[in-house]
This record gives sequence, C-alpha cells and structure tokens, in this order.
Amino acid sequence: MGDYASLAEVRAIDGMDDTDTFPDATVNEAIAYAEELIDRYTGTSWVYKDFSVTCDGTGTRSIILRDDEERIVLNPRSLNNVTVDGVVVASVTGWGLHPDGRVVRSEGVFDTSTVGRNILIEGTAGLTSVAPADIAWAARTLARQYALDLVSRIPDRALQIQNDFGSVTLAQAGNHPDRPTSLPEVNARLARRKQIAYVFS
Repeated sequence: MGDYASLAEVRAIDGMDDTDTFPDATVNEAIAYAEELIDRYTGTSWVYKDFSVTCDGTGTRSIILRDDEERIVLNPRSLNNVTVDGVVVASVTGWGLHPDGRVVRSEGVFDTSTVGRNILIEGTAGLTSVAPADIAWAARTLARQYALDLVSRIPDRALQIQNDFGSVTLAQAGNHPDRPTSLPEVNARLARRKQIAYVFS
C-alpha cells in the first residue's frame, strides 16, 4: 500500500480491475513509481516519511539535510537518531527543525572531519499526515498511466503512428522540466505544488 494511493483506489479506476492484465505486483509497482516521481518533482514528501542522511560536518550549529543525490530533505518533523563522528548525540531537545531542511543545534556544533560524511541524521520529514486531495489524485492517475503503458503498443511519448487509416499525428505534452509526465493535467497540478529550497550560506 502506498502513502498517496492504495491498491484498492487504483483498482477502482476505469479499466484497472483486470487482475490478469494488471496483477497486484504491477499496480503496487505503479503506485511506488508515481509517488517517487511526485516527491522528486515537487521537492518534498506530502506525508510524514522516514529519512536517513549522511552529511559532512559544518563546524557550525546548523546543517542542511541532503540525501545521497544532494537533494535537500525539506520539512523535517522529528529526529530519531543523530550521530557525530560515530558517537550518538544523547539529546536533541531544543534543536530547531526548519522547513528549508536546516537543522540547528541548541548547543555545540556539527564537527568537521578530514574524511567527511561524519554526520548521520535520521528522522521523519513531510508536509502533512495525509496527502492533499490533488496529490492523491495525481498519484492514482500516474499509477494507472504507468500500468497502461506497460501493455500499450503506443509509447506514451509517441508523436506519430501508422494504422489502417494512414499516418496519425498525436498531440502530447512536450518534454520539458516543468512537464514531468505525459499527462498535462497531472503536470499542472504538480507544478502548483512544487516546493523551492532556498539555501543561505
């Protein structure tokens, strides 16, 4: 079961109730794909999810949470474990968690290291406990499209096809950073939800 859409919710969409064509494993894979795409494009998780990042110490009280792909973990909510140079920090009481992905210690600093990546921070991050309706709709719609594309003879980015009637030109959303999918309405809704991370040095 996904965080934004469930197996039952996707099954309820027109054409998705065929378990022979779309077995549960395929639909669950489609949901996972949709949710990862949404999080990557909008820049944040829309429900509280666990995170684990390993960072370079800054020598200051604050640090920016970045994952292994250098994407900022926005909207941190809680810290479950913090390790500095292999030593667990006993208490994180009073630490500041900022929407832009900054963690600020109440005392002490995030020590630097000659080898780097000496800070481990684990916790939860996300905007809400339940995904907004438009994010949930986008996840269901994307999951359905992903599953259909697996069995379709026409690629989702096709520009032209040949059939009994001749050559047919297809209209579609062009490839653009602001169009992460081939579905214009999904793109529009995700664009309105896109989060921007501001990093101040």
